[in-house]
Amino acid sequence: MTNLSTAGPADIAEFFEAVAAGIVVFDVSNSHQFSLVCTNSIYRAMHDVDHEPEVGCLINDFLPRYVQKHYREQFRQCCDLEATVDHELPLEIAGVSHWYRVRMVPVFSEGENRERIIRIFATCVDITEQKQLQAELGVVNSRLEAIVDSTYDAIVSIDDHYNIKTFNQAAEEMFGYDRALVIGQPLEMLLPEAARADHNHHINSFRKSPVQSRPMEARAEVKGLRSDGSIFPAEVSIAKILVHCDIEFTAVVRDISTQIRLLEELHLRATTDLLTGLSNRRHLVEMMEAEIERCERYDHPMSLLLLDADDFKSINDNFGHGTGDLVLQAIADKMQGHARKLDMAARWGGEEFCILLPETSIANARTVAERLLEDLHTINRSIPELGDLVVSASIGVAVYRRGNDNVDQLVSRADEAMYAAKNSGKNKVCLAEAD
Repeated sequence: MTNLSTAGPADIAEFFEAVAAGIVVFDVSNSHQFSLVCTNSIYRAMHDVDHEPEVGCLINDFLPRYVQKHYREQFRQCCDLEATVDHELPLEIAGVSHWYRVRMVPVFSEGENRERIIRIFATCVDITEQKQLQAELGVVNSRLEAIVDSTYDAIVSIDDHYNIKTFNQAAEEMFGYDRALVIGQPLEMLLPEAARADHNHHINSFRKSPVQSRPMEARAEVKGLRSDGSIFPAEVSIAKILVHCDIEFTAVVRDISTQIRLLEELHLRATTDLLTGLSNRRHLVEMMEAEIERCERYDHPMSLLLLDADDFKSINDNFGHGTGDLVLQAIADKMQGHARKLDMAARWGGEEFCILLPETSIANARTVAERLLEDLHTINRSIPELGDLVVSASIGVAVYRRGNDNVDQLVSRADEAMYAAKNSGKNKVCLAEAD
């Protein structure tokens, strides 16, 4: 093997020409002057040297001027540290940019004391393609970061230990945390305490699944926890990738608070009478159909009250429609006051109202109706425009006949009882025939 501390230039040159890397060796004088011992052809080509320089020449005798300063600095650092020095060197040759990785290794004098550095052995490897790939990767990463930060959805990734690795700008806005505070922190900080156990179960299940991505809301209701402690509903899609034998998970999180609120508003508008706040006719019919099924299954009683405000047209005519609306709202309030949680008070239409009374016999329903009727008489106390006018109503009560009634038949029987009350003098409660 060639001894770099004692070998002559010819021996070194012959050996280095067989190496697929640029190589140069310099002698180091006591004054830190660096004189050439040997170069191989690959090194000369890398540094745009078109001739074989003479042995003993200095750096400035053969290397391009813009390279000389760089080499001197690295040589001095190698000598001062008495250790190997690595650096990257950009060069432009014939108008083409190149990148080289240069390693400088000190060679010490032989002997027990290794008193001083007598030579520097340098290798030069072309890393242009690697640098180009790094630059392209940097561009790709920059684009990806820009996309991730410009999306309206929060993007959060976690490592195999469920610690946060990625937290984009939308996530900062959604959860109320600065990304610098959450990177490396456990994902649990973004989850309500009550949801953490289920979430870990879903993640572990997904880890073992052959499926690479899936929407989390398909498995369970997803909730997020903001920095201020508030909880919000979320729609989450999650994907997994394998990174160096570890699984990383990436979640796209969308705050659906607005959608939930709009859906609730739509549901409210679809099921509620806007004037009185009671359930509307359609909603009541849906509930009656469901309660009829329960009555058939469990043999429970169910009753229906149908109320019509007496002489309501005269209230509108004498006091105006604004006062008439106040009376309808007051009737609705009284009905709500006499309804249990399982009951449903609804506006049937105009000045007609219903109360659905599940698990209630005709006798108990009559008691509810009579108390309600008595309570209606006090409405004028809260509506000064009425003066001494006493609000009254005619109420019909019908009980569901198991196996014989549907919604229309039950309402029709209650309606007949209500008209019987109206035709017998109003301000009364009448019961429908049970047969």
